[in-house]
Amino acid sequence: MSQSATHFRGEAARARGRRSHANLLAFLIGVPLGATILSVIYFGPLRESIARRYVTHPVECVGVLMFSIAAAGLLTKLIACRTERRACRMAIVPPWDGKTISVENARVLLSEVMRLPRRIQNTFLVQRTIAALEFLSSRGSADEFDDHLRDLADSDALDLESSYGLTRFITWAIPIIGFLGTVLGITGAISGVTPEVLEKSLSTVTDGLALAFDTTALALGLTMLTMFLSFIVERVEQGILDRVDRYAEHELAHRFERGTQQGGEVAGIIRQNTEVLLEAVEHLVQKQAALWAQALEKIERRSLEADHTRQERLATSLENALQRTLAIHVQHVSDLEQKFSAHARQILESLGQTAQAARENASDQHAAAARIAEILSGQLQALAQLEEGDKHLLHLQETLNQNLVTLAGTGAFDEALHSLTAAVHLLTARAAPTGSSSARPAIRPGAAA
Repeated sequence: MSQSATHFRGEAARARGRRSHANLLAFLIGVPLGATILSVIYFGPLRESIARRYVTHPVECVGVLMFSIAAAGLLTKLIACRTERRACRMAIVPPWDGKTISVENARVLLSEVMRLPRRIQNTFLVQRTIAALEFLSSRGSADEFDDHLRDLADSDALDLESSYGLTRFITWAIPIIGFLGTVLGITGAISGVTPEVLEKSLSTVTDGLALAFDTTALALGLTMLTMFLSFIVERVEQGILDRVDRYAEHELAHRFERGTQQGGEVAGIIRQNTEVLLEAVEHLVQKQAALWAQALEKIERRSLEADHTRQERLATSLENALQRTLAIHVQHVSDLEQKFSAHARQILESLGQTAQAARENASDQHAAAARIAEILSGQLQALAQLEEGDKHLLHLQETLNQNLVTLAGTGAFDEALHSLTAAVHLLTARAAPTGSSSARPAIRPGAAA
């Protein structure tokens, strides 16, 4: 246990060394970087730009310096990640071929790892490998090696988490400094302000307030930028730490042989007691299983009997219900048949009366149609006679025209007139209807004259 504690103390010392080295570099790089930024804004090409407005208050200058320190620390960690990735691509120990080797070979592997460059030895992967090999070399056994690897992984994770302490402090402090600058700016703007001063120049107060709120705006912007950069760098380092964990699991965890220690008489007694206990437990489990099987069989038999009784009762109830339902249905059908028969008789009587009326109407319509046919036949005959008379009249008109022409040529007009009168009389007599009771008076020859 003391050896394990020694290894942990060594790991803690190395972690503190890495953290102090990173924090020192952050200050050594960040302070000059912040001073350079302020110099460029105050005296350089940016002195007339809008950036000059945000560094007029001393608190704003302090915020820029703190941001520069945090950015330098993150930049240092990002540069160190290149070395970590390079170490992950290297073969720190020979690749494992799947066969276990003796724990004594850990010293040989440790000596080979210690020959690596100092820059590579400060990486997480090499430090993890050195700590694991030192544990095997000092213990001379691979027992509890898995637990030690998990402890090393947890230690590296805590080391990585604590390495962002300075960055998190600066991320917390920058907004506080911005709010402090705002309070100081507001205090300076309203101190000594009287109503006379407000009446003469209100811009004095508003300019002071604008300057005060600029400190908060600058602090919030720098805080957001710091948190974003910290998130990116932390994700990169976490990825590297995951690669280190996978390397340790694949190349170191199962490489070495595990010892098998005997416990002597105590272990034999424990094994015997364990065997007796297992036999007793097995016998008890078998007996309990038999009791459960019997109980389940009784329950199943009783359940079947109860199901059979319930089925018989249900069948009897269904049969009685069906019989009652069938009797009601038969009675209902009989009533419906009687009602349907009465209704059918009424419909048949109505249909007979309707048929008798239809027959009577049909005979009357037939007689009327016969009379109408006779009338139409007489009219058709009269129309035929009229058509023949019209044709005869046309013929007589043509004859008359010829006779007139002839008479006009011979001068016998009186004779022609008497002939015309006779023709008109004859035509009138033929054109009159045969069934007429009255006739026109006969036209005597010479009346037209």
